[in-house]
This record gives sequence, C-alpha cells and structure tokens, in this order.
Amino acid sequence: MWTVCDRVELTDATSRVDGGPQPGNRRPAPGDLELVQTFLNSRWDLTSRNEEELASPSAVSRWLVEHGLFDHRHALTESDRRRVLEVREGLRTMLFVNNGALEDPEVVARLNRALRVPRIYIQLAAADTPEFNSEPRDLDGALALIATIVALSQLDGSWSRMKACRGRECGWAFYDYSRNQASNWCAMSVCGSRAKVRAYRKRRRGPAT
Repeated sequence: MWTVCDRVELTDATSRVDGGPQPGNRRPAPGDLELVQTFLNSRWDLTSRNEEELASPSAVSRWLVEHGLFDHRHALTESDRRRVLEVREGLRTMLFVNNGALEDPEVVARLNRALRVPRIYIQLAAADTPEFNSEPRDLDGALALIATIVALSQLDGSWSRMKACRGRECGWAFYDYSRNQASNWCAMSVCGSRAKVRAYRKRRRGPAT
C-alpha cells in the first residue's frame, strides 16, 4: 500500500501555472493535484465574472497550452470540448463523494468512457522513480495525464482530501488540509455562512404544516 510520502510527481512544479485565487485564501492542493484542482475549477474564472473558462474549443486548447498539457495550440472541435467537460464533471462527482454525497454511477461511467483511449507510457529506472509520459501531446495525452495523477493520488491516499464544496450551485474543488478531514465548504465565509443562514431561516419558519 502506498503512502503520501511515496507520491510520484508527473508534472514539472517549476512550470505550473498559478491556479488563481482560492475562496477563503485556501492553500492549493499539493503537487500534481494542483493541476487537477485548477482543471476542475476552470468552470469559474474568479479573476473575471465567474464565467466558464472552457467556453469554446479554442478556449480549451489555450487552457491546455497555458497549463503545460499541450506544446502548442491544437484545432479542437466542439465534440472535443464536450469530452473535456465530461472528464471534468465526472471528477467533480468523485469529489462530491469525498464530501459525503452518494455516487452517481452514470456520471462516472461517462467519465471512464471519455478516458478510454490510453496515451500514457511508463519509463522504468533501476534506482529512480518511474517516468509517466504522454505521447503525443494531444487531447488524449492531456486527459490521460490528468487521470493518471488522480489514480496515483488514490493509491497514495491524498485523493480523499480532494473535495467539492457542498454549497448550493458551488462545487468548487478544494484540498482539505484539516487534521480530521472535516472541511465541507470552499470557505466558511462564503458557502458555509450561506448554509448557516438557510438553516437558521428554516428553523425560524418551523416544520411545514
């Protein structure tokens, strides 16, 4: 059984793009999981008007270049974009499960169908960690690398700390650094406070008659 200290990093930390602002000034996820977290949170551009970052095939291609998954822009199609979103939202469903929700088997099945083309090859070394490479650096390779990061984090135990905020219409991906993994919200000052207000108002109204 792997432990967190056995984590294998697949991306070059020096080339990672900053994942941007985090609700409540949370720390980003560690290591390669920061890339997965940034991918999941591409649904909202917090530096602008909280709009979808992957709103077009060209936006998807640009995002993948900016985050080191493409060497250059590729001409993607709307079908490619939908596939990317299937992977992103399938992974988000898994994060909701990490935060106490029930699994949606159909969403996970769509995720796995979108990942069905293998593009990762492994280079072994006798006295070093193995290398996981995607070749060619196309959409299949990019999605395969993201999926491999997730798979390795499941093996080393860090994946269980990746969660999706329970906030209504939120789902922001965050890494739960708390000792007992008790965090439920992207930030208590945002979705946590809103949930408390809703619960208070519900109590004030009393039981439905």
